[in-house]
Amino acid sequence: MKLRILKSKDGFTLIEVMVSVIILSIGVLGLAPLMAISITGNAFSNEATRANVIAQDKIEELKNVGTFAGGMPFVDTAGVNNQFFYMARVDDQASDGTVPAGVYKIFIRVNWTDQAGVARRLEFSTYRTK
Repeated sequence: MKLRILKSKDGFTLIEVMVSVIILSIGVLGLAPLMAISITGNAFSNEATRANVIAQDKIEELKNVGTFAGGMPFVDTAGVNNQFFYMARVDDQASDGTVPAGVYKIFIRVNWTDQAGVARRLEFSTYRTK
């Protein structure tokens, strides 16, 4: 008994291949705006992370200072890499009546302008015992 191997000579026509490529291209082009949005989001996240690190560093620095002059707030401002600018303020009960006795209130504000030209700001506050 002979085994017959069926060989199909049917294949894809040039038109079918071209239509498939066009459909695939349209699908891939639909993803392009998502990539642009993702890049923008990543840039903002990077800047926000850098601002958080600047604020945390300043908070840690101020927590390790011995004492501050009573009755007047301690204020420090500076720029970092010509992009981020922070303002740090330390108050006690004498300079800010809302601060409980026996503690300092540390307030940090970090300002920057993002790549799109939008002004951004992060604010943090914490307390430290005297």
